[in-house]
Amino acid sequence: MTKQLKIGFIQAKGEESRKLITRRSVLKHGVDMGLTLAGISSSLFVSGCRRMRCERQPHIIMVVVDTLRSDHLGCYGYLRNTSPNIDAFAKEALLFEKCFSHSSITCASVASILSGFLPHETKVVDNIPLPTKVKTVPNILRKTGYRTMAVVSNWILRSQCGWASGFDVYDDTLDDLEIVRHMPERIAANTTARAIELLRSHSDKPMFLWIHYQDPHGPYTPQNPYDKTFSDGYDKRSIALNDSFSGYGGIPSYQKLGEHRQVGYYISQYDGEIGYMDTGFGDLITELKRLGIYEESMIIFSADHGEGMGEHDYYFAHGENLYRSIIQVPLIVRYGSGRTGRISSYVQHIDIVPTILGTIGLKQQLPYRGINLLADHIPDEREIFSELQVAEFKDRNLFSVSVDDLKLIYQLYNDKYELYNLNKDPQELNDLVSQGGYEMALRGLKGKLNRMRYEDLLGLNIVNKPHKLTDKEVRNLRSLGYLK
Repeated sequence: MTKQLKIGFIQAKGEESRKLITRRSVLKHGVDMGLTLAGISSSLFVSGCRRMRCERQPHIIMVVVDTLRSDHLGCYGYLRNTSPNIDAFAKEALLFEKCFSHSSITCASVASILSGFLPHETKVVDNIPLPTKVKTVPNILRKTGYRTMAVVSNWILRSQCGWASGFDVYDDTLDDLEIVRHMPERIAANTTARAIELLRSHSDKPMFLWIHYQDPHGPYTPQNPYDKTFSDGYDKRSIALNDSFSGYGGIPSYQKLGEHRQVGYYISQYDGEIGYMDTGFGDLITELKRLGIYEESMIIFSADHGEGMGEHDYYFAHGENLYRSIIQVPLIVRYGSGRTGRISSYVQHIDIVPTILGTIGLKQQLPYRGINLLADHIPDEREIFSELQVAEFKDRNLFSVSVDDLKLIYQLYNDKYELYNLNKDPQELNDLVSQGGYEMALRGLKGKLNRMRYEDLLGLNIVNKPHKLTDKEVRNLRSLGYLK
């Protein structure tokens, strides 16, 4: 068992002593819990829970929230009560304190979540379609008998851009309109209601259900009463309204909320969006319990990326840098009531697919570099890689790699490096590149970053082109801040 947490064991039924067998002892006898369980007697079951049976494969419920910073949740230390339902869920699950996304834009990040590969490997480095050649977790699970379903709420994840691949049901109905920009979306209450409909209709068979909540994405216009819940005592400092979509130095033009210019007001509305979304998540968990499938389900909660709240003079936006505020995301996993606690090791989105496959006992046919997080060991010195390549903004092309607490960022457009110690300097304010004593570490990280940039484990011989946009789609993307 590891220093992070004692989790992951096989328990035999009917034994008076109820012996616990560690993963190491299982491996000693020739069984890899991360691969296939076919050689294990049906009288055994994989779990960290108390007496949970696996007569059938577990339901897999994956919740991904758009633009959600982990440090604005109570379970990650936030002082405002933005997330009581998520916090309650986290107490019954494994919370990963240091999870990172692989991009700061939605499509690139979601492609990695669904596939287990890096953006440049999936060819989704921008907000562009998902290629049909990319085998995602719904593609894999559907072949094993799972019903695969999705309920998404962001316009750029619409089905005609390839995201419906592998899903039996892909619901991208966007009947709501944003208050400010009148962009099509689906608010949390309606997202949850549709997810519950699918749960009620399909819980008789193992299902994979991906639920995407859009709400924290700007403009921040939470439903009543959450627009007022966090409006007291906020930062009164005012900043300018930018005439562009950039978040540097001021409020992006597409984020404008009337005549409000105070930093704290925007943060209060962002927190209100989280609070509203949290109610939807709470209703989802309540329904899973009412249906009697909460205990037998694997539930994964995460976000595609974070959001700038003034760090590095960057406000209320994403997709322009790879600082921690933008790429650190929540990751909370529940499978069995015995696996609870907090894990401080560095993990990343490409660990999600191997965790799903390893938990249900499917052999991994693809060369995943991620790991099964429900096994009992997370290696030290992992390479955590992120990238940002945006066709419309060539000056945003960035790459980063973190190993332990050292993080290197490379700005391709001006050939500039930044080096930070995330443990001593979590806000990434003290650039160590020119400071003495880091020469060897810097060389090593440069080598790792360059290798990761060009390493391609999928080897797709394709050129992924943007979806041909109609005039209306161009207007919608511009209002979202994705196009100039």
